[in-house]
Amino acid sequence: MTQCSFCNHRDAALLEQQIAIKELTQAQTAKIIGCNKSTVSRHMANCVPSRIRESMKPEPVEVPGLNVVNALTTSHAKTLEILLDSLAEGDRKTALMAIHAETRQLDLMAKITGQVNAAPQLNFLLNPEFIMLKRIIVETLLPYPDARVALSEKLDSIAVGQDVNE
Repeated sequence: MTQCSFCNHRDAALLEQQIAIKELTQAQTAKIIGCNKSTVSRHMANCVPSRIRESMKPEPVEVPGLNVVNALTTSHAKTLEILLDSLAEGDRKTALMAIHAETRQLDLMAKITGQVNAAPQLNFLLNPEFIMLKRIIVETLLPYPDARVALSEKLDSIAVGQDVNE
């Protein structure tokens, strides 16, 4: 993933701090870096919060002698053993509880091993406001084919990770 021109500046951290404590405006910072104010604005809106979120993630704590995946695998094997025993004995209540425990173990194992992404999914393309905005843009640009082409090229450059102002 390419970083923005603000991220690549040698004094990025200092400039971010000066913006945060209002020693510098985004426009002043843009002049220092040699970019557009919109680049600074996007940086402050996108790059800074994601870096803060990343820095606030707790470090994994390793407990000596404990391997969560191995422990969960052992627990899962024991749960399956209980399930099979209870089914053989005709004890449906215990079998159902074992199935419930097994399902929770499989869910946890999938999350731990990364086979399931528990993060919420957002599809802004289906957002009614986005659909309406797209319709308005297309209708407005119908009489201006050159503007439609220029907008399309800008959107393509965003899709490949280029700065809109380049």
